[in-house]
Amino acid sequence: MKNIRWILRQLTPFLPLLILSFLGSVLQSAGASAITLLVKNVVDDVFIVKDYESLIRTVLMILGSAVLMQAGFFTAKYSIIFASERTLQRVREKVFAKLLKVPYSFFIKHPAGDLISRVVSDIDRTKIILTDNIPNITINGVVFLGLLGVLFYRDPLLTVILVFALPVMALMVRYFGRKKGKHMKRTQEGMADLTQVLSQTLVGVENIKVFSAENRVIKAFRKFNSRIFRSSAKSEFYFTLNTALNYTFGYAVVSVVFFYGGYRIINGDMSPGDFVSYLTALFLIQPPLLNAQKALMNLRGNLPVVSRIIDILELEEEKSGGKAFQGLKEEITFRKVEVNFGGKRLLGPLDLEIRKGEKLGIVGQTGSGKSTLVRIIPRLVDYSGEVGVDGTDLRQFDLASLRASIGLSTQETFLINGTIKENILIAKPTASDKEIISALELACCDFVWELEKGIDTQVGERGHALSGGERQRLALARIFLKNPEIVILDEATSALDMNTEKKVIRNILDHFRDRTIIIIAHRITNITECDRIFVMKEGRIQEEGTFYSLIERKGEFYRIFREGEVV
Repeated sequence: MKNIRWILRQLTPFLPLLILSFLGSVLQSAGASAITLLVKNVVDDVFIVKDYESLIRTVLMILGSAVLMQAGFFTAKYSIIFASERTLQRVREKVFAKLLKVPYSFFIKHPAGDLISRVVSDIDRTKIILTDNIPNITINGVVFLGLLGVLFYRDPLLTVILVFALPVMALMVRYFGRKKGKHMKRTQEGMADLTQVLSQTLVGVENIKVFSAENRVIKAFRKFNSRIFRSSAKSEFYFTLNTALNYTFGYAVVSVVFFYGGYRIINGDMSPGDFVSYLTALFLIQPPLLNAQKALMNLRGNLPVVSRIIDILELEEEKSGGKAFQGLKEEITFRKVEVNFGGKRLLGPLDLEIRKGEKLGIVGQTGSGKSTLVRIIPRLVDYSGEVGVDGTDLRQFDLASLRASIGLSTQETFLINGTIKENILIAKPTASDKEIISALELACCDFVWELEKGIDTQVGERGHALSGGERQRLALARIFLKNPEIVILDEATSALDMNTEKKVIRNILDHFRDRTIIIIAHRITNITECDRIFVMKEGRIQEEGTFYSLIERKGEFYRIFREGEVV
């Protein structure tokens, strides 16, 4: 019931269209009912009495009733489908917006394939509910009630007997709908896994080929594909079996009616016209009844998928403070800060101060907590302990104003499937071409001017039209364009050659000379000019000092420097 209530709430803004759809259903029902009533005149007045005027009048009335029925059908169907499509548009936007507002940690816990499946496949299933299941139930339901009225009018006793057959159909809907729903949910979960495998494969196809891992990947794909096949086949089995049983049951009912009607006509208790009229209503009532029953079963089968969408929409969003961030005045302080994830401690406890305008370097082995540490400042990572900015707790600041003052560039670049200009403007949508060109020059993006369309060149999906180093330089150009107060580079130059890297780092240090800069080093040479260097190990700061003081100490930093280790 929760899923049904949620769907109805989504449709509420379009109540006028739903009312219009209901009125259309009433017209359709009235037209169908009129046709069944007019059949009596055709049989008794035309076929038996052979009245020519009655023939013309009845035919015209049947034609008018048919037009009325189809006009009602169009109004009912299109109104509710239009409302449903609008609802789906809003739901897609809500889900997408929610995913962008949830904490960063959510994406660490949930595979991209599962999220893509929910946004695409699950919403597609919801579309079937809104544009097929619900319209069929409501429209066919109204038509069914109208024709049921005709049946009661023609023969109340027989109709009462037939009504007792409805609970049998209801039980079949309940049983088969539950079975279909269980396997439909498994199918959607399997599709999520399959999407994840497909996404990972397309991203890593180069490595798959180099390591000759095609057969292993195909084997994994077959595993998920087989699971989807089994669930989908079982779902369709119950649906098809239910349909076959429904029609068998329906024909059995018709046989009973033929016997009963024939018996009454032979005894003179009913005219042929009345019986044909009753039969017409009975035949016309079966399609809406079966369609409504089929739609109800499909609705029950599809409803479990809706809960996967609701789960996303009910996610807790990032918590933002109410205080506007006015910029770093003195220092950022960490006190007993820890980060735990999945029962494992990733960082801390640690204490440190970062002074305004300071240039900090961070080195350490993979998994030492470097990236986790710097992601605390823009509040991408949840933490325990205290992080203060000029004496104010970090959590009290409004997220938008805080992040507007921070520039973060990482080893993994984010590029949209658009032009170079469109990708740069992510950092500052109002920037002029002059500002864009200046940012590109500071990031050493000289390759842009060698392209035929320059900044209007398409970069392709995930920037595949560019090399790794070119993608990283575009990402760094965003930092220059944004001109933030706090600059964080997390191995942001790892794909650059040594000479280009030196130029970019020099431009960063010069351009942001009065700003606070934190560099997670890919090479030791990138941080030789930093005011302080932190050496991290197992989530803690093991050493701290200047480049030369750490060399003289001959500890972990000296070992990294001596061995020429790339960190």
